[in-house]
Amino acid sequence: MSEPSNQNVEKSFLTQLEALEDRFLQASKEHAGKLTRDLIIVQNRLYAQLESLAWLQRRLAIKGQLPPLRGWASSPDVLLRLHTHIMSTRPGVVVECGGGASTVVIADALSQNGTGRLVSLEHSAYYGEQTRSALEGEDLGGWVDLCIGDLVPWKGEHLNPADAKQPSRWYPMKLLEGVENVDLLWVDGPPGATCLFSRYPALPALADKLSPNAEVWMDDTIRQEEKDICERWAADYGFEVEYYALEKGLGRLTRAGAGVQRSPMVSAALEDDSHPEWALGLDFSLPEERGKP
Repeated sequence: MSEPSNQNVEKSFLTQLEALEDRFLQASKEHAGKLTRDLIIVQNRLYAQLESLAWLQRRLAIKGQLPPLRGWASSPDVLLRLHTHIMSTRPGVVVECGGGASTVVIADALSQNGTGRLVSLEHSAYYGEQTRSALEGEDLGGWVDLCIGDLVPWKGEHLNPADAKQPSRWYPMKLLEGVENVDLLWVDGPPGATCLFSRYPALPALADKLSPNAEVWMDDTIRQEEKDICERWAADYGFEVEYYALEKGLGRLTRAGAGVQRSPMVSAALEDDSHPEWALGLDFSLPEERGKP
């Protein structure tokens, strides 16, 4: 091969090598950029939960600690919103489907309000007794009717197909005997593995037990199944649904035009900007600061 030909081959090879190197560097930058963005997202989400947990602990009057708030448990951000909502609206009757940390949080809010009652439905005797122990340890048992019963076949309306592999089951209806005028329905159970759309029966079971201005809150609406349930509830029972971008998602169903009782602090926020959260119906002040707008 002649000298010019060798030079041409070498030049072509170097050009290809430089192009490959450029592509490799660009791919490395893009990968590093994506990794950095993902780490920032995780960091921000973690910070949001730590911040919510700090505010929640500041608001709670309990002496001990909450059960772990990771895994299947409700996240700190939704528990903070739940606690502040209850203290703001002062519900007379709250029903929750699926107990645990939320039971303690709701009971604490009712206790600080000095009024209200929680009916907590739980299918697991093991977890139910853990919740009972936590309530008794904080002297909150008097605010809660802890109703434990194995899941039973559900014969009413359901989104679960009739020929589904897992038949429809829900809490025994006898656990709801005597329950009336429910102001807040908090739905975080039964477990999703029970059957398809396992949480759907909550509203059909309690629709005629709700107060005129009742709200329904659905945890875990980052899952499409829970969103589908909320949309069906809204369409069938005359609710409007709004979703909150919390860690695991929250669906809030309210009746159109319903008058919701608000804390006097909401009005006070218009005159005092030292607590801007008051305008949202929230109160992040310490117990000794409350009542001092």
